[in-house]
Amino acid sequence: MRVRTLLPFLLTVAAVGGLVLGLVLPSSVVPTALGGTAVYDGAVTSDGAGPVQREDFATTGAGNGVAAENQPQPVMEVSALAEGEQAPQFVVVSFDGACRDELFRHYLDLGEETGARFTFFLSGLCLLPEGQADLYDPPRKERGTSAIGFADADLVPQRIVNLTAAYDHGHEIGTHYLGHFCDAEGVGVWTTADWTSEIEQWDMVVNDWAQINGTPDPPNPLPFNASVVRGGRTPCLAGDRDQMYKAFIAAGYTYDASNPGKLQWPRKVAKDRLWDFPLQAVKIVGYGRTAISMDYNFLYVQNGGKVDAPQAGCDKIRKSTYDSYMAALDAVYQGNRAPFFIGNHFNQWACGAYRDALTDFVRDAHAKYPDVRFVTNRDLESWLDAQDPAVLTALQGRPIQSY
Repeated sequence: MRVRTLLPFLLTVAAVGGLVLGLVLPSSVVPTALGGTAVYDGAVTSDGAGPVQREDFATTGAGNGVAAENQPQPVMEVSALAEGEQAPQFVVVSFDGACRDELFRHYLDLGEETGARFTFFLSGLCLLPEGQADLYDPPRKERGTSAIGFADADLVPQRIVNLTAAYDHGHEIGTHYLGHFCDAEGVGVWTTADWTSEIEQWDMVVNDWAQINGTPDPPNPLPFNASVVRGGRTPCLAGDRDQMYKAFIAAGYTYDASNPGKLQWPRKVAKDRLWDFPLQAVKIVGYGRTAISMDYNFLYVQNGGKVDAPQAGCDKIRKSTYDSYMAALDAVYQGNRAPFFIGNHFNQWACGAYRDALTDFVRDAHAKYPDVRFVTNRDLESWLDAQDPAVLTALQGRPIQSY
């Protein structure tokens, strides 16, 4: 599916996805402090390891809201394949936006239950309150504007707790940038300088969140700073690759997750300086069509892009999505063993069909194939970089998986 089919997503996210505005902080969620940092009050992970517990750490940023040095995380052990050894079956699930509290906690619970690690592509405006909107000077747009609004200041503290919990449990924090502009003067026509400005402003919003939100020297600073980012996904998957890749490389990014692709082993782009981790073309079970492996693209096929459906329609969408994920996983697991990438949003579209289908898929895939590894983009990158070049070339030479 081409990028133009994603353009209606702009209004959908702003009005329905709840990525930035209109979220409710449940009264039952109370941030807890441990060693000067917030932790998620959940069960231990399936491998018996709970969240990282650390002592106080040096902070930086305006307001001292982030770690001066990124604190340790649980890491995935990587090793090089021996000649003839079967490659692991990786599944990478990533989320665009990563704001909405109840869904963030839902996926944190799912990760603990199954041992899965996810990538959360944070929309930086989730931490920039409406009252401070003028701090954002978007490329080619009026200062203080965005396509998805700005944060409710009352919701930012719980978002800091959730981001801390994700990091401490080994999940990855990436970027979904800021303004989410997908119009004719949006990210599709941005220059390298425009992208550089957007990245630098995302960094500022994250590093200076405490002062921006009027809580200097917070008791629970983030255990990471903006330098933790190694990649992201562009709004609407748009952008001039030649222009944006230059900015990504200059920012120290090592991968991009914005391209469409197929069920095959990843390769590098930008003269072998960035890993390309694409959303892949998969069959949409029950609809006789294909789409890239992202919930909105599924919604476009299954419900014409409409976020509401009667219960029977919701049930059909949920089953179709689950069956589509499982069919693609079965194909690569029995075939070329290429990593399977899934993109999602923090949404309740179609009665929560995509949330529920993804949740069931992670649980059932974990049970059906105990050796399947749900990893982050950064985990996958580490594994790929650890392989002997000849072994990696052989994997990349395997045919595109059909099914």
